[in-house]
Amino acid sequence: MKILLFEDNYYNNFGPLTKLRPVHELRTGIYSILEKYKKLFPKDEFYFYHRTKFNAKYREGNLKLFGSIDDGEEFLAINSRILPDENLIKYIELIKTKKKKYTKGKNHSLFVGLFDSKKKFKNAFSKKTITSIFPKFKIISYPWDLVLYNASEIISDTKYTTQEKDWMRKDPENVIFTNRKNIHVKSSAKIRAGVIIDASEGPVIIDENADIMHNSVIIGPTYIGKGSTVKIGAKIYENTSIGEVCKVGGEIEGSIIHGYSNKQHDGFLGHAYISEWCNLGADTNNSDLKNNYSNVKVEINGELIDTGSMFVGLIMGDHSKTGINTMFNTGTVVGVGCNIYGEGFPERNIPDFHWGGKGKLIRYPFKRTIATMVTVMSRRNKTLSKKDVEILEKIYLKSK
Repeated sequence: MKILLFEDNYYNNFGPLTKLRPVHELRTGIYSILEKYKKLFPKDEFYFYHRTKFNAKYREGNLKLFGSIDDGEEFLAINSRILPDENLIKYIELIKTKKKKYTKGKNHSLFVGLFDSKKKFKNAFSKKTITSIFPKFKIISYPWDLVLYNASEIISDTKYTTQEKDWMRKDPENVIFTNRKNIHVKSSAKIRAGVIIDASEGPVIIDENADIMHNSVIIGPTYIGKGSTVKIGAKIYENTSIGEVCKVGGEIEGSIIHGYSNKQHDGFLGHAYISEWCNLGADTNNSDLKNNYSNVKVEINGELIDTGSMFVGLIMGDHSKTGINTMFNTGTVVGVGCNIYGEGFPERNIPDFHWGGKGKLIRYPFKRTIATMVTVMSRRNKTLSKKDVEILEKIYLKSK
């Protein structure tokens, strides 16, 4: 089967998180959304329909775009904001057996459809009428949804990790494991003396080449990604996902760090989503709960959105950083390429490529920002491609 993962216009709702990646590359649980689909449908071919600015990068990676599908070929189109699960599988079977054309949801975006031509897909995609609603889809619409689903997605994703091989067979010395059957540690990972891992409330997965340093505590459900380091004395609470090649310390709760980002020192990170190539300076803290216990409101696309939740922390775009002792209020959004520092709370919505803090933000020169990005990525043997620079420059020109 050919599967088309597509973006709708609601990619904008994710703020800075989708400025450098399509929606299907967002992470929740152990994997990105695309990785989840590939785990669920391992024998199928995947095609992609998203913003054209990503097409060149995808062609370089030999990934197949929408245009590669031949007319007359049947394909299943799935909105990449749907987190794949058993309910989706059941509905796909319903579409295939009854030849139901497609279903739309309450925001008029095409969610799932079976098509035999690209023209029919585009026509269905552009229609504003609601055909039906399938209420059991797990649909993400804003950044905080990724955090909200993180616990259940870690638990769900664990069924794929347990199918893998090369798990640690002999427990390290001077380490406490609680509910050992729910703890999965790759054999190449290091668990140092004094570590406590408690999987009483959910699984803990420690991926290959991770290093869990002395006296740190990890409570499940939690995922620690490939090549990541948990620093001495760290406190990693439940519902946390740390992507690959991160360094984390201090106190982290209910948060997602996408990958290649650092929060090495003391300080609290709660109910947050941190993108790639970010660095949080020592004693950076974010609030994730208002003192009056009311729902947190977050500014997205210039509109103040009621999240419906009391717990929403920091949302940070790629390549952003903080100085020591930086403080963030509940529901703060930091754009791409920012550097936040100084006393007091900065604004709750910080535009892309701005530096500064409370009372003063300036747009930093583009070339100097790019030079810093190149330096940071080279330290991890990664390069900033020309295509990425072109995308970043367009983002910079739109920033104010």
